[in-house]
Amino acid sequence: MGELDLLIEEIFMNIARHSYPEGAPGVVNVTYRVSEPGELAVEVGDQGIGFDPLAATPPDLTLDLAQRPIGGLGIFLLRTFASSLSYRREQGWNRLTFGISSNP
Repeated sequence: MGELDLLIEEIFMNIARHSYPEGAPGVVNVTYRVSEPGELAVEVGDQGIGFDPLAATPPDLTLDLAQRPIGGLGIFLLRTFASSLSYRREQGWNRLTFGISSNP
């Protein structure tokens, strides 16, 4: 599941760069469950600055690479590889949940 590694890395990098003020310690929790054979649900939670990645404007992939603003590709990857995707903010936690399916 190379997609899973890529998505987890992208999420962690975004949390490290954007969720906590520079130098502030932070907590990140990852939980998962297998809902049925071939179906994995992953939830990544952090107590950083509230941010709904699903509300962000998708990147314009029609622009040349040199013209494209930095950022937004992680969310694009999530939308591309995840079989399900949701976000919620509760009790001071950002909670991003996504599904990965190995079923055809």
